[in-house]
Amino acid sequence: MKNSHYIISLFLFLGFFSCDKDYLNLYPEDQPSTENFFKSSDELLLAVNAAYNNLSFTNGGFPIQMLIDATSDVMWYRPASDIQNIGLGQHTPGTPIITSIWTQYYTGIGRCNNLLQNMSKAKPVTNAALYNRIEGEARFLRAYYYGNLISLFGDVPLVEKNLNAKEAFLPRTPQTEILNFILRELDTAAIKLPISHTGLDVGRATKTAALAFKSRMALYYAKWDIAASASNEVIAMGYHSLYPNYRNLFTYAGENSRESILSYDYKQTVRVNAISANMQARNSSGFSGIVPTRAAADSYECIDGKTIDKSPLYSSADPFKNRDPRMRQALLGDGDVWFGTGGITFNVTFHPDSTTCQRYTPTPGRMANLEVTNAFSTYSGFLLKKYLDQADLVLNTQSELGFMLIRYAEVLLTYAEAKVELNQIDASVLNAINLVRARGYGVNPTQTTLYPAITTTNQAELRSIIRRERKVELVGEGLRLFDIRRWKIAEKVMNGILFGKALNKNIYYKLPVPSLDANSSLDYSSFNSLLDISGNFKIMDNPRVFKPGNYLWPIPQAELDVNKNPGFVQNPGY
Repeated sequence: MKNSHYIISLFLFLGFFSCDKDYLNLYPEDQPSTENFFKSSDELLLAVNAAYNNLSFTNGGFPIQMLIDATSDVMWYRPASDIQNIGLGQHTPGTPIITSIWTQYYTGIGRCNNLLQNMSKAKPVTNAALYNRIEGEARFLRAYYYGNLISLFGDVPLVEKNLNAKEAFLPRTPQTEILNFILRELDTAAIKLPISHTGLDVGRATKTAALAFKSRMALYYAKWDIAASASNEVIAMGYHSLYPNYRNLFTYAGENSRESILSYDYKQTVRVNAISANMQARNSSGFSGIVPTRAAADSYECIDGKTIDKSPLYSSADPFKNRDPRMRQALLGDGDVWFGTGGITFNVTFHPDSTTCQRYTPTPGRMANLEVTNAFSTYSGFLLKKYLDQADLVLNTQSELGFMLIRYAEVLLTYAEAKVELNQIDASVLNAINLVRARGYGVNPTQTTLYPAITTTNQAELRSIIRRERKVELVGEGLRLFDIRRWKIAEKVMNGILFGKALNKNIYYKLPVPSLDANSSLDYSSFNSLLDISGNFKIMDNPRVFKPGNYLWPIPQAELDVNKNPGFVQNPGY
């Protein structure tokens, strides 16, 4: 929906607050207001389009979901920033990005409320199917924004209508009450929305988006029956499927595929992202701003289905060898052939001695290796390939590549996890997991000799497998922080030194092998003895800190300063 997700300037005034008639009368009648707007189907479309604008706002050119992943254990944001401070446990109620996220989601809610409260004015002149669809989209978007708010902040004010100034200062509503509201809204949206869209409407909310998000929220709050049922509805519809090539799924080739359930699209002159410029290799004219951590890379299994601490196939001298193919498809590392500007292709290496690297095209030879000589190349020794497309080397900071907010692989893993937690383990659970795993190997899940298929029916073993699957399959997509919170493992996976790439050539190929527990939490204590030697590692954070209070973000101080309702209080620990 590249022509319709974007805010129209006349909607800048639309928010929570209803306006007194005297105030509105100060404006000419040809200016938009709740009094003279919402009178036609075109105006309803403009209103709902404005509400989409808050789905995936950017900060520093990154979709906010990607930045949220950088506050978890699998991604890291290099520039000194709010995001880095959150990872360090140094965020406060005044941290700007936290305030921005709160404001963006509540702005989206306000736009939805205004539309839902006033859209009946256009009902007599609007096609019934279109009217229902717009209502369904608004209810879905409102539920989506509330879902993200309670997942990040806990209890927040529940606002379902426009407010006047006297009504604006509300107490916090319990998460459980808001969750029930979200689930009801998504049920209503699913009834009113179509399974799919065509033409310029591709990218709008659908029935499956409502059900998929319902399953996500139910999973987050341990409503296993609801999560299993909603995800199974999506599966049973048969509309969505996994894109055959995991690497290409995150390029223009895979954009709006049947795997994508909800995405945020971009368009030149309207809104773009700068993922390519910020995440690309230095040899590709990028800044290596957000990078996968060593903990992300070390979580991929070997091709025998065992973790690196248990597999005889693993070698720290060649960490990509004999690994789950998704590692090479999602992460850029030593041995990759990568692309740069001007038709250049080159061999990627981060070895400290490799001040030059092999260039293959357009003219074979050696070239300067900025991945080693530039002080701000990747700190971890890895880069994320997701959402990097060669076409964007020209656009650089002006990428139009859409960002998926919900995709079918997540639905499959949600179904599997919910059924495992219910201890209702059957063939459908194993099939859901194996569909995701087999796709990474480029094979059919029935070809069990060509990939490490899951066959165990042990609940504890499956729980561990699914948690690792989510960690590697969904890396960089904005879901990891919520997973480590709900599993109550954040204090274990976040605390401690964040080790980056080896800088000492004598240990580059001889790094210790970390151990992994049932939650795929990695123990890097074996690295500590190497810290006595100066310059052995790029230390990314020392240390990262996650305290019990960090399971929720603080309520923005700017909100507390104006809302003096005794029921509107700060989260513990801030």
